[in-house]
Amino acid sequence: MSAGGIQLSARGKALYAWLDLTVILLLLYAVSFISAALAELPANPLAERFEISAIKAFSGHTLSMLMCCGMLGAMTMMTDAAMDADAMNRLRRSWTVFAGVTVAASPFVSSALLDSATALALLPALAWTARGGPASPGLRVWQLGALLLAVALPAAQFATGALAEALRALQYHIGFALCGLSALYWLMTRSSTVAADWARDSLRVVAGFVCLGGSLISLGPLSLPPLVSLSAAPLILLCYCILASHSYRGLSNRNENASLAPHWIALATLFWLVGGGFYGALSVQPALAAAMRGTDLAAAQTWLASWAVLAIALAFINEAAASLLGGNRRVTGYAPLWLISFGAGLSGILQAGR
Repeated sequence: MSAGGIQLSARGKALYAWLDLTVILLLLYAVSFISAALAELPANPLAERFEISAIKAFSGHTLSMLMCCGMLGAMTMMTDAAMDADAMNRLRRSWTVFAGVTVAASPFVSSALLDSATALALLPALAWTARGGPASPGLRVWQLGALLLAVALPAAQFATGALAEALRALQYHIGFALCGLSALYWLMTRSSTVAADWARDSLRVVAGFVCLGGSLISLGPLSLPPLVSLSAAPLILLCYCILASHSYRGLSNRNENASLAPHWIALATLFWLVGGGFYGALSVQPALAAAMRGTDLAAAQTWLASWAVLAIALAFINEAAASLLGGNRRVTGYAPLWLISFGAGLSGILQAGR
């Protein structure tokens, strides 16, 4: 994206730069994902030059930086005028440098060190959001998600065994999910006719159920007692069905907004239903959790949970770009939506099939 030729305010230019950073990281992740996929081939064409572990580390940390930058960009717009253009630019420049260094160093530096650095880098953003006085419910949900990420990212690297798996699940199913949920409701109030009071109350309800469902999923690797795991499975499904039903109300009561943000929200909701609800219900059963550990089925669960958050980030980019460019129109065609929908969805199905 480029803001050339468009008259933007200083804050608009700073926000546009956040969109640029997220899109660049998305393209870089596409390259890293293809490289990691090639590394899985029996006749690995990259084996002579790169270690498989280095390729996977590069891909994993690129995805982590993409998700963090996408959610930080959404946070800067949710703060409205509380964060001025200078503060937005400082935060964006620091994260541009940090993301570049992290991605470049990922094949050579331990994940424990990089994740600990990421947790520390999240703290200034959290501190800034707390400076502007009373925060909106959406921003408080974002703060809670970011705080959990700042705790779980380094903790998962220093923990071992089932505890490490539980902390990694907490990152995706509670930390990133809450950040994505706050952006979802910010977008919903701009693309639908739902009342602001309903959206505020709905966010609190859905955030609570996501925390409950994500907590149960995170406890799955710790081998819950049989009776508890059997009770947890339908409860997890219920939590994500409630998320979907509240999301559907916003999607079914559209206003005149012509951006593709609602389409991306629908995709994120579908990924949450499958990756969180269906796979989550399976992963809390002790025998199934043991069988899934280290397999592509577990990878599919994480993959879909990641893409639920990325779909929200892309919804934010679409809505923010439309607002900055002016006029009630789409800023992209349907091709990116369908390519990512079928690409991410089919990849999840193939991982589960393997």
